[in-house]
Amino acid sequence: MAMTDMRPAPIAPESVASAPPRGFRPGSRRRARIAAGAALAAVAIGGNVIIYSELSDKTEVLQVVRNVRAGELVTSDDLRVVEADLDPTVPAVDAGQIDLVVNQYARVYIASGSLMVQQLVQPNPLVSAGAGVVAVEIRPSRVPSGLRERSRVMIVVVPDNDDEELFVTTGRVVARGNESDTVTGLFGLSVEVTEADASLVAAGNDVRVVVLDPGADTATELGG
Repeated sequence: MAMTDMRPAPIAPESVASAPPRGFRPGSRRRARIAAGAALAAVAIGGNVIIYSELSDKTEVLQVVRNVRAGELVTSDDLRVVEADLDPTVPAVDAGQIDLVVNQYARVYIASGSLMVQQLVQPNPLVSAGAGVVAVEIRPSRVPSGLRERSRVMIVVVPDNDDEELFVTTGRVVARGNESDTVTGLFGLSVEVTEADASLVAAGNDVRVVVLDPGADTATELGG
């Protein structure tokens, strides 16, 4: 049987050159769209890098290292410098502005760990001229809701005898205890009253307080 040669005929070089390439090959218009998309992505990534780099910038500010009660003088020992990522709207005192808060009086109770804010202190003592601070003790169940430092209060001294009358005056809370005494079970409160009323309030055995409208606080207004 005769054998027939079945090998394929050689392909001419011209045929190889004219064969279409395999794979995806976008048109010119589509290539332009892809390039534009890549450029926008690059811009977005660059914008995010700028934003995150700004958020990671740390600022040296002052932090309170001990509990400072209202009316106490703030010293340099009460503060330390820390680095923090802060929103620009947070009015924390910069480390270089420590002179703005040292030797100032705390307007309110400042908890340890808080960032120092200039509005928390003032140059003048909290006790107004012609006034005195009296320490009173009341039952925890008689502490009104909303009572805090610098609250304006009505002070009622209940007489020991039925023949005596109630003594009523107004004052402002300078400091308050965080919890009742473990021995007496009473809650401590320091209240600013006029000098004329101070002795009567201090002598009272049964004192009640009523939270009033805050009104104008002379001491803090003088502090700016």
